[in-house]
Amino acid sequence: FARGARRRLRAPGGGTAVDSIDPTDIVWARRVVRACDEVSAWSGKIASWLVWPLMLTITYEVICRYALNAPTVWAFDMAYMIGGSMMALGMGHVLQERGHVRVDVLYDLLPPRLKQLLDLIFTLVFFFPITVAFVYLSWQYALLAWVRGERSGYGIWEPTLIPFRSIVFVAWAILLLAGVAWFTRTLVALVRGKSL
Repeated sequence: FARGARRRLRAPGGGTAVDSIDPTDIVWARRVVRACDEVSAWSGKIASWLVWPLMLTITYEVICRYALNAPTVWAFDMAYMIGGSMMALGMGHVLQERGHVRVDVLYDLLPPRLKQLLDLIFTLVFFFPITVAFVYLSWQYALLAWVRGERSGYGIWEPTLIPFRSIVFVAWAILLLAGVAWFTRTLVALVRGKSL
């Protein structure tokens, strides 16, 4: 996107030419980042709301089990599916907010441009290949769940795993989109020296 980035503009009244950055040159990058960020933000909001059904499920199970001596057959399966969905759907939002755990012992000592370069390299070498692999694997698991009508084998209830497997696939795809936004932001900051 560096081609055509600079153009010559004439000052009003036909004066001398002025070098200027073409503002439309990185519009595509802003649009990509904005779209990916919106998907990640909505995913994070959905994940945050899943706390309520998880809390209600566990509370109901505890009351039934210990106060009424009548445990449920469905609470365990619901709890791990809701909790797993909550964690998975939150991955993209956490990356968007730069909330993932990282070891910054040496990283913080580096100059900003070297940090950006390392972020680009590690994103290309580690993040994208691993995330694409998980998107593919979770797609395979979701597809098999749909085709075979896969059911949970953990408890007596044995609910279908189709929604859970599908949510995990969607969550990995959202994390990949968040990574695209992160990569685009870092690339523009490194090449242009300005943030999106």
